[in-house]
Amino acid sequence: MRNPSTKEPFDFEKIDEKLTVYNVFFNSVREKPNNKFLGHRPYNRKTKTFMPYVFQTYSKVAERATNFGSGIINLRSILIQSSSKFTENFEDNLIRNFPVAVYSINRPEWTIADKGLNTQSLYSVALYDTLGSDSMEYILNHCEAPIVVCSLDKVPKILSNIHNLKYLQAIVCMDRLHPEDDDEYGLPYPFNFSSVNVLLQWAKSKNVILFDMYQIEKMGLENPIEHHPPKPSDIYTIMYTSGTTGNPKGAVTTHSNYAYSVNIYNKFDTISKSTPSIVSFLPLAHAYDRYFENYITLRGGIIGYYCGDITKILEDTRQLQPTNFTGVPRLLTRFYDAISASTINSPNPIIRKVSQIGAKIKIANLHSKKIYDNYLFDLLIFNKTKAIFSSKLEIITTGTAPVEPYVLDFLRISLKTAIYEGYSMTETSAAACRQPEGDLSSGNVGIPGQMVEFRLREVPEMQYLSSDSPCPRGELLMRSPTVFSGYLKNVEATEETLIEDRWLASGDIAQFNEDGSVSIIDRKKSLFKLSQGEYISPEKVEVVITQDPLVMQAFVTGKRFKNHLVAVVIPDPLNFIPWATKIISSNSTDSFQGTYTLENLCRSNEINGLILDRVIQNSKKSKLNGFETVKAVYLDHRPFDVENNGLLTPTFKLRRFDAAKYYSEIIDSLYES
Repeated sequence: MRNPSTKEPFDFEKIDEKLTVYNVFFNSVREKPNNKFLGHRPYNRKTKTFMPYVFQTYSKVAERATNFGSGIINLRSILIQSSSKFTENFEDNLIRNFPVAVYSINRPEWTIADKGLNTQSLYSVALYDTLGSDSMEYILNHCEAPIVVCSLDKVPKILSNIHNLKYLQAIVCMDRLHPEDDDEYGLPYPFNFSSVNVLLQWAKSKNVILFDMYQIEKMGLENPIEHHPPKPSDIYTIMYTSGTTGNPKGAVTTHSNYAYSVNIYNKFDTISKSTPSIVSFLPLAHAYDRYFENYITLRGGIIGYYCGDITKILEDTRQLQPTNFTGVPRLLTRFYDAISASTINSPNPIIRKVSQIGAKIKIANLHSKKIYDNYLFDLLIFNKTKAIFSSKLEIITTGTAPVEPYVLDFLRISLKTAIYEGYSMTETSAAACRQPEGDLSSGNVGIPGQMVEFRLREVPEMQYLSSDSPCPRGELLMRSPTVFSGYLKNVEATEETLIEDRWLASGDIAQFNEDGSVSIIDRKKSLFKLSQGEYISPEKVEVVITQDPLVMQAFVTGKRFKNHLVAVVIPDPLNFIPWATKIISSNSTDSFQGTYTLENLCRSNEINGLILDRVIQNSKKSKLNGFETVKAVYLDHRPFDVENNGLLTPTFKLRRFDAAKYYSEIIDSLYES
């Protein structure tokens, strides 16, 4: 399967020599030097508020990136002087193509560092801000990074573990370690001059060089080194995939991979003529935000970084007024809950009725005429809902999991914006397929991008065959110039994923629909069997369970000697607490004790039984087989997360092995009950 505009297979022997991430950026610098590029909201420590966005232009970022790249090469030379590889000839010490780790939340310095590394043919290794010590140590040792660029809050964490970091020699802090004056925008809270001095002495005692970015930029300014632009085949970045079992794998991607990926997305965006802008909040250690920032850069657009507090994301969007938004399904559902609570579900009967009539009319017009606007109902209701987000919003893109059709349609008409679902992987440099302009369907991830090819590989043990009627099904294989080079130091995993003739095996089960679109319907790698011998895909069942607005997360599991499934269900407090409180207070049949907290409500036998009933009903509606239907549930008030219980990866995927261990006693009790 190919994009309708792609008639022939991509010729991998004709990679465009100009297609590098370096050129994507510096082409925009030449064309739009004075355009706003990177913005952030300074924090005022006196008023304890975030200020309006301040921006750096393309030319300013290029200047800082150039100086930073030169500074890193000078720093590398300093590090080499103490080793046996040192020679008196400075040029001989300019060993390039080495990794520099970046460890921080999204902020301008992250991107400046990344662009700076590009100027000297160096590559970044991205670390999730939420990583624990063990994962941080593993990645830094595995990639052999001699330098890490990080935010100030990460410096103590790195120094605490420096005895386990075999290759790390220098830390470059994104925050000033030597502020010229103590203004209210100085050191990030809770650091002060005293604590920074402690860190400097600590680093010195550990024989670790600790500079800040401004010192590195000054070093580069005073000792400039000409750009050493990367080739398309040079490594651009290594991103460590989630690692739901075992250690994370380092996906090696090249400059041409990402340069092609942003050009593929640019082909999808054929309508918008405005300068694009986004609030960057999805982790830059994840392929999707990295790729989308490069797309914005290609277009000469604006990137405003979120303030660091995800609960203030709507405050950030109102400040920046972005044209584009990249969201995950859970966040879009939150937006739906918030907007619907003040409109179609408003406690005010007049507002509720007018909103419901307006929404019904607008959704009908959306599907029949592809019209997002309605003068009367926009004036009364929906201009206000769009203003909650951004009056300039044009496109929302989402992926990772399906979104309910009613959520998509309501957000389309209440935000008056296009919403498109897509699909990709870290290993495809975040480019694969997306719904095309004007597509208002749901339940699919669109069509392959230009230069992307899809095919199916049969999975007979799951009964997914190319001969399935009416639509062929099987494991999705992909081929394109965006496909990665392989996993760092992991030949076995590389050979499992990159198969014959440049095809990438995704591990996802896809269906080629009759209208030419693709649907992701299952996952191959998480299969297990119950006692009757049927294969179970837990993700398939979890998707059904989490479509219930009362449910935030679910973990479905089974045992090979048992004939049914059980599940741990994490309620969504926003919807669950009012629902459960109303039931308990009005007609409770069990002896409920205590206040109506989430924890106490989860302990109610009656509420557990009603949630199980909803799970069974939704399973029937979704036409799950009997053996795919959960027969017992446990409600837990504690969500799966990255830091506390460690049941999620940094990309918020469930660690199934760890979850089974964590809930082992509960799973046993569910089978005994």
